[in-house]
Order: sequence, then C-alpha cells, then structure tokens
Amino acid sequence: MRHTIRNDIRCYNTLSKPTGKFRNGPNIHNRIRDVVAIHSNLEATEKRMRKLSLVLGFVSILGSLNSVQAAEGQFYIAPGLQWMDFDGNRGLENDTGPILGLGYDFTDRTSFELSTFDLDPSVNGGGEIDLDHYKLDMFYDLNDNDGRVTPFVVGGLGNTDFNGENSTMIDVGAGLKVGLSGNVEWRTAIRAFNYLGGDDDRDVGIDSSLIFYFGRESRPAPRPTPEPEPAPAAPAPDSDRDGVPDSRDECPDTPMNYAVDDVGCPIPVEEVARVELDVLFEFDRDVVRPQYLPEIEEVAEFMEQYPDVVVELEGHTDSMGTNEYNQDLSQRRANAVRQSLIDDFDVQGSRITATGYGEEQPVATNDTAAGRQENRRVITVIIKTLQRYRPR
Repeated sequence: MRHTIRNDIRCYNTLSKPTGKFRNGPNIHNRIRDVVAIHSNLEATEKRMRKLSLVLGFVSILGSLNSVQAAEGQFYIAPGLQWMDFDGNRGLENDTGPILGLGYDFTDRTSFELSTFDLDPSVNGGGEIDLDHYKLDMFYDLNDNDGRVTPFVVGGLGNTDFNGENSTMIDVGAGLKVGLSGNVEWRTAIRAFNYLGGDDDRDVGIDSSLIFYFGRESRPAPRPTPEPEPAPAAPAPDSDRDGVPDSRDECPDTPMNYAVDDVGCPIPVEEVARVELDVLFEFDRDVVRPQYLPEIEEVAEFMEQYPDVVVELEGHTDSMGTNEYNQDLSQRRANAVRQSLIDDFDVQGSRITATGYGEEQPVATNDTAAGRQENRRVITVIIKTLQRYRPR
C-alpha cells in the first residue's frame, strides 16, 4: 500500500513536467494538470465530508450521554492533538492534527476507547497525503487513581487510510494522566505504530488530550486513619466557682452571683444616689419651721445609709438689710439646719459643715415678696456615686 502511495507521487511529478516528446506537449501538460486539479478537488471535498460526518457522529454520541446515569458506567470524551513522526522510508514530513476519542471505564483501572485522528502530511518533494486513523485502544492504569498523577499503558488495533488505501495498524505505548477536577483529566502518551502487511515501516506518535467524564462522581480522597482522641483533662481548680481557674483568679472570693472579668474580679457598675434639701425661712428669722423637718430627716437617713457621705449646708438671704447683717443671718440659718440634724436625727456634727453666703446668690428676683421668700433659704444637694457589681 505504501509503495502505491510513493508510485502515485512519482507518477504525478512525472506527468506534471513537459518532456518535449509530444508535438503538442504543452497542451497535453495543461490537460493533465487540469485533470489532476479536478481529482484533487474531488478528494478534498470527499475528505471534508468525511470529517464533517465524523464530527456530527461524535456530537450525536455526546448528546446521548446526557441521559446516562452514574450507575450505568463512566463514559468520557477526549478531544486533543496528535503529533506523528513518520518512518523515514515514507517520504513524509512530520505532522500534527486533531484527535477525538470516546471511551468507557469498565473498572477503576481499565478503559476502552474508540478514537480517530486526521493528518495531512506533506510529501517530500511537494504535495500532501490524506491520512486517517481509526482505532480501538485499551488503557490500563498502573495505580488505583488514589493520587493526582496516574501512569498507564495502552495498546490497540485499528485501520489506517492512506489516500484510500487501507491497512491494519497496531499501536502500543505508555503515558500519564493528571486529574484536574472530579470530572476532567489531562492525558498524554507516546506510542509506536506498526502496520500489518507490506513494508516494516514504523511511526512514532505523541498525543495529548483532555478527558471529560459523564455521569462520574468525584472520587473521594482516601480518609486518613483517625488518631485516638486524648483523654479529657481534669478541670482546673476553681474555688469560688466563677468560671476562672484559681491559677489566674485575682479575686478568689467573689460571690457566685457576680459577673466577673477575665481575671475573676467582679465587674463594677456605677450608680448615682441623690438627695436635695430646700428649707425656707421667714423674714429676718433663723428658726427652722416644723414643716421642713421631714426633708431634714430624709437627709439624715441618706447619711445613715452612706456613712462616708459629708454634707455642706448653704445659707442665703434676700436683699433687705445690709450686706454685713445678711451675711450673719445666712450663717445663722445654715447653723440652725445643722443643729437640727445633730439634735433631732443623731447625725455626727463632724460630717456637717454650714456656710453663709448672704444675699450674693439669689435664685429669684428681690423685687417681689414671693421672690424674696425663695431667696431666704438653706439648701444642700448630696450626690453619691455608688459602685455595685453586675449580676451573673
């Protein structure tokens, strides 16, 4: 068969050159060239139709795979590129072309694949040859695909079409698969092609393909052997049971109902306690009227509740009279309220101070009787900031 191809090439080259042996040599040469051109066009059209049929067939098969369930097997399609290094006796230059395979994984290690590739190698000296391969290959993985890279061996049987001349072909080789995702792999292989019958020509090819699986679930990664869980450690001592171990508890005797911080101390919350006193006096008098005793008692109770509280009483007058007289009158009024706290409610005198401010700090106008009444007063405001603890 390969002799026929070489003879066809030599015949074409001979007929394409005018020899001068015929009277109408140029005309004959032109006619031969036209016939050859028509024949080449017909062959090119036939070649394109074969390629189109092949593509449509694979598209149809790919569409049918959408209905395949995972339980029915692991089909895949493998488009890629094929490079061929032809035997030197062929007179053909190396060439690269598309390859397309359709396969099925029968086991975790074994798969079968139908594939085809089409090349148009150039002939040494001019011209091209249409070369089509159709083959069935068996792949055998050399490990269980537990890792990302899987080596394999491959062997197959097929048919090679050299410009319409067919011969049986055997290929053997080896390669690697690399997992890209659960359903996609990259595969490359180097193979030797041997043809039965005829010459002993042997070709070498390298193919590279992407494999797309259908109905295949991602293979789970092997589960590592779980290590035995360590025995739970004994809880650290916590004497006051506030959740902070004694080793870092800076407040070891915290009551159980208190919220604590990271070092076991109660979390403070500030509160404000407040009491006010406003005792009014008659004109030019420094006697506490009975109606104000409940207010004075309230101040005494506040002071009893908070023993660290001290009180400052402020005495005031209206503007009637001289400054000197009013200063003395305001002091006497403050002293009167202080003495009531001591005598009537048993408050320690050391916790009370009394200061007169005369007529200098009025709170109302002195032009009316009502305003002057408001200015004749003894007042105090006690504010206590309390530090309590947040409950747990």
